[in-house]
Amino acid sequence: MAARTEPFAVFLFGMRLNRLSSPSGLRRWLWARRALRRVLADLAAHPERGLLAGKVWRSGRELLAVQYWTSFEALDDWARDHSLPHRPAWQRYLREALSDRADDPALGLWHETYLAVPGAWEGIYVQMPPTGVGAAGPVLDMGATKGSARDRLRQVRRRAGPDSSS
Repeated sequence: MAARTEPFAVFLFGMRLNRLSSPSGLRRWLWARRALRRVLADLAAHPERGLLAGKVWRSGRELLAVQYWTSFEALDDWARDHSLPHRPAWQRYLREALSDRADDPALGLWHETYLAVPGAWEGIYVQMPPTGVGAAGPVLDMGATKGSARDRLRQVRRRAGPDSSS
């Protein structure tokens, strides 16, 4: 089981090649993948920025990056830092997507941010290396923990105090 006791932020980022047949589709898809690789390499080289763990999955014409951050503040500080590699790529994408080429939505991007507090999430890994939030912090042997997810989460919330359920 994942055993992280501090709040953390989960950041999901995705991109989708909407139109392979578009004149700019494949070119923009390949450019975005290269930009994502640069961003991820920079984050890996600078753990002090607050990224705990992350992974990228591809399914057909879609990519999904899942990241675990020490806090929303760390994620927000990173996102607002104009000196980091993601900013020029994001600004270029917006310029192109919102320009006169807006009628050519070849590449779509999206992101979501979630705040996780103790007692509001659970990570279980059976015959798996620590993955997801388990890769972002310590894990415990689940054999020592009995009951259902409902029982385990209720116990964590109880230990965390009255503010943990909000």
